[in-house]
Amino acid sequence: MSNFRQPCLDCGRVTRNGSRCPEHQQSRDRYVDMAKAARKRVTGQYAGDYRKRAQAVRETANVCWLCGGGARPNDPWQADHVIPGDANSPLAPAHRSCNAARGNKF
Repeated sequence: MSNFRQPCLDCGRVTRNGSRCPEHQQSRDRYVDMAKAARKRVTGQYAGDYRKRAQAVRETANVCWLCGGGARPNDPWQADHVIPGDANSPLAPAHRSCNAARGNKF
């Protein structure tokens, strides 16, 4: 919060609330929250065809690409990104424990 009075960017009313008066700050916050939610729905890692590709990888998994082992009881298959952090990288089957141990590392 600023101690200096300045005009609201939207209505010009003098305020000490920062760049916007309290009324316009609330509407700006709602707009930003809605925009973030919309971006997350559209560009999220799990949007588009990711779910279909991941399901196909899990259904056809025979060997974990990280440890080379086969199926394990109580350690289900996951679709792991070959390049961590890249939503468009190829997916490979991995045990949940192997994928968790690898984390976000190459």
